[in-house]
Amino acid sequence: MRARTPLRPAAVSLLLLCVARASIANEEPIRYRGENTFGHEVNVFCPAINSQCYWLSRETPGEVRASLRQLYAERSAQPYEPVCVVVSAHIDRESGREGFAADYDGLITIAHTYGRCNETRIVTRGDLQHHRWILVSVNGEALRPDQLEKTPELDFGEQMHVSGNSGCNHISGTAALREAFFTIENLIATRRLCKPAQNELERTLQGVYAGESTITLDREKTLTLDAGETVLRFRLQDWVK
Repeated sequence: MRARTPLRPAAVSLLLLCVARASIANEEPIRYRGENTFGHEVNVFCPAINSQCYWLSRETPGEVRASLRQLYAERSAQPYEPVCVVVSAHIDRESGREGFAADYDGLITIAHTYGRCNETRIVTRGDLQHHRWILVSVNGEALRPDQLEKTPELDFGEQMHVSGNSGCNHISGTAALREAFFTIENLIATRRLCKPAQNELERTLQGVYAGESTITLDREKTLTLDAGETVLRFRLQDWVK
């Protein structure tokens, strides 16, 4: 049997890089809200969700680069002034970086731009994670005392894990954002005995959470889930301000 020739270290590194890039390309891009800085030999995006900054990768399409430059030119009066934008992107912390890119925490491949932060209602993971939202109305009507044993809430943690309650029972699952839509996957609820009015509210809430609803966030920090026949509105109320 003919012996196999071992791969050289450089070839192994190239193979691992190709595998890493292929894996990233197959993943669904994640939405980020953050600051884009553009100027001579500078093109950097810093997501609000963490304290890191990433160099714009060569894989970012030309039309996306043009959109970023336009958003930047319309908002910034001078180079190197950060502009807050919402994008969907892949972050790559593993690939090697050279030149200016080596000074940053990784590379970012931006797939789409949604606009400047104050001009879009698109919701990102960073808008939800580590925040607590309490329900204030269903279809525009305030909650009645007989519907509640406790105020319904959604509390988002790391990796989009969500916990809370639907008025009586505790719920948990994993939140997912896809384009303008929101759902809670693998939704689990306890089975405590609740009053009839509470049961009705819980069925409504859990039906919206387990289904797919349009999610928006306005400047007043009102979070809305619109499932068509049912519209839920939440107010930001973190445990620690």
